[in-house]
Amino acid sequence: MQQPFRFAILCVAACLALVLILYAFADKPNDQKNGFNRKLQPQIAVLENSLELKYPAYYIAGYAGEHIYLGNYSASLHLLAVDQQLKDTQQLTLKISPAERYAWKLARIMVDSPAVYMAEGNTPTLYRGKLDDLHMSRFLPQSCFFNLLQNVSATSFISRSIHIDPSGNRQNILAKISTDPPYVTLGQHIITKQVDGIFCTDGTLDYDKQTGKLVYLYHYRNEFVTLDTNLQVIYTAHTLDTNTTAKIQVANMSTGDSKFSAPPAYVNSRARIAGNRIYVLSTLLADNEDRQARQQQEIIDVYALDKGTYLHTVYIPFKGKERMSDFIVKDRKLFALYDQTLNAYSIKAD
Repeated sequence: MQQPFRFAILCVAACLALVLILYAFADKPNDQKNGFNRKLQPQIAVLENSLELKYPAYYIAGYAGEHIYLGNYSASLHLLAVDQQLKDTQQLTLKISPAERYAWKLARIMVDSPAVYMAEGNTPTLYRGKLDDLHMSRFLPQSCFFNLLQNVSATSFISRSIHIDPSGNRQNILAKISTDPPYVTLGQHIITKQVDGIFCTDGTLDYDKQTGKLVYLYHYRNEFVTLDTNLQVIYTAHTLDTNTTAKIQVANMSTGDSKFSAPPAYVNSRARIAGNRIYVLSTLLADNEDRQARQQQEIIDVYALDKGTYLHTVYIPFKGKERMSDFIVKDRKLFALYDQTLNAYSIKAD
């Protein structure tokens, strides 16, 4: 009686083992369908050098010549210069009079050799100095309040500011701040409202000095706008995903402020322009990608700057659990910033 019973148990165990083996080797579809595909011959970036940073909370402030400059969210006057081989670093400190008052937690540094700027839009305050001495002085007192700023020349900046219409509605808009009258020029109908005008229009801005073009990329929808430094829209294009409308829920507080009432569907993290290409750090997995692609690599989709058409995808492998917080592309190198690591990758010419 025991022998048939044991045989039956062995059969059941063998069947279960066979099912598990078949499942392990089977092609598993992407359970979370996002409604788009990527090209099946992506480029894989090759890690060349890596630099462990002593402190966290760095961001990319710019590059000049052979150096990349990192600012730090926690130390508004600190600037770290790193050579492109990530071998040599130099600790720098901006020099500002102790009598100056500004919202240091909101201050951001921008490097555009030979100039260096530090700005915060809550006061608002803008300082300018030179990289060779780092002595900073107030600049552009006719500025406006802003929550995002991009320098485009020695005398002008593009800001993202909050505009309040006669009905009291608030919305993000782009504006040009310059040293000449009228000092502040509002850009009309560039950033478009879908939900609340603030969160739904949140995004990232980058400028390419070589072509004189700016790109504003939305975080919560598949759209980016290319424009010139006079805030004239050249074209509006879309990223690969199908999120045409920002999937966010916003609650209005009794204090007059707003906040997310549910976790937002984040689509695009960062855009950088280089070599007539737009590099977009995507947060979404394509339907034809393996789930491990998102777990082991960052995904950067590349678009043509002249028309906004999709070209290919670059995969950036990473170690550990840190996600990329910022990046830039210079020549055929991509520099990726993580919590306490700066990596240099080589990418192929296209």
